[in-house]
Amino acid sequence: MPSNIAEQMQQLYSRYGELPGVHIELHKELLAIRIENQAAVATLFLQGAQLANYTPKDQEELIWCSESSDYRNGQSLRGGIPICWPWFGDLERNPPATQKMVSTDNPPPHGFARVLPWQLSDIQLVDAQRTDVTFSLKTSDSEGYTAAFDCNLEVVISIGVTLAVKLTVENLSSETVNFATALHSYFSVGDVEHVTINGFEDLEYIDCVNDWSKERQHGAVTIDKETDRIYQGSNKEINIVDQDRKRVIRITSDGSNSTVLWNPWIEKSKRLSHFDDEDYRNMLCIETANIGDDSIQLKPGASHSLSLNVECATIS
Repeated sequence: MPSNIAEQMQQLYSRYGELPGVHIELHKELLAIRIENQAAVATLFLQGAQLANYTPKDQEELIWCSESSDYRNGQSLRGGIPICWPWFGDLERNPPATQKMVSTDNPPPHGFARVLPWQLSDIQLVDAQRTDVTFSLKTSDSEGYTAAFDCNLEVVISIGVTLAVKLTVENLSSETVNFATALHSYFSVGDVEHVTINGFEDLEYIDCVNDWSKERQHGAVTIDKETDRIYQGSNKEINIVDQDRKRVIRITSDGSNSTVLWNPWIEKSKRLSHFDDEDYRNMLCIETANIGDDSIQLKPGASHSLSLNVECATIS
């Protein structure tokens, strides 16, 4: 991509500007693509290939993004679906094999993929109700980060009646690549205290708030305190039952065996950047992931795909 943002916008306009429902936007320092079709509206940023929001037709928003985001180059937005790669959380919390893959003095939380500019590879108008947007990133182009491997990343985001995100990592190196990854999804809810999450029943989880202790889930999940958990074996449907908005958000995934559940609650919200004190009430992170024991060991020439599908239904 050219370094001059005006030149980038001109190139995007010349390639995609005449497509129906495709709008090229500038949010302070960041370029974005706004998609409108008969089924939904969404905004996607070239930095991090990050979906910022998604709203199905005649519904309230489904994917949440903080109104306090400052849209600065090199800073991931607080919300949407950041792509965490090639590590998750703090680098030192990842397996040793993953820690050795990248050399940097100040490793950002959740890896470098979410703060780097991606290439907008394609926009496909599949039909009147679905638009597919494809981004790509090569680690050899990861300015500021020295990777001990060569990978190609591609993410396809489908905006329609349902939301689909598919991240594929191809190992172009001659050695096995070890990485963690996550689709760090922020879901919009009416009031998190009136939400029930189904799909984690009887699963073991790591309680990151309680000194990374191992616990077991009994019954449905409710949120009434700071929550930061890694559920293992969570490869089935997860439902967010939102009583205030009278809807259930259905989440399915493929290529993943772990899920992160996060809400900062009251005190931590006051310390978070780009996050208002009361934002914790209207968001809930359920993150499709490969982390910890579920991290990926990708052989030379092999590829791995992590996918997420989200749909919504009303409840009485």
